[in-house]
Amino acid sequence: MEAVEILRIIVGSIYVLFLPGLVWSFVFFNKGEIDWIERIALSFGLSIALVPLSVFWMNYLFKIKINIINVSIIIAILILVPLIYLVRKLR
Repeated sequence: MEAVEILRIIVGSIYVLFLPGLVWSFVFFNKGEIDWIERIALSFGLSIALVPLSVFWMNYLFKIKINIINVSIIIAILILVPLIYLVRKLR
């Protein structure tokens, strides 16, 4: 494997399997409620639950095709929506 492929796998795994759950864990639990080990484990679990459900529901309801671009956009929305909520909550 080339270094670029390894880097793509690592960054892609973090983007799909960790980031959506991490930002949603901050929505569900305040900063001091759970420690970092619990937040990391919850992040993986939430991401594994949210990403496939969101992709399949978008395909079922709106007939959005499942391809790399559409899935990336759905995951970006899954990350941006709670970030916007958290930023507004801090104001």
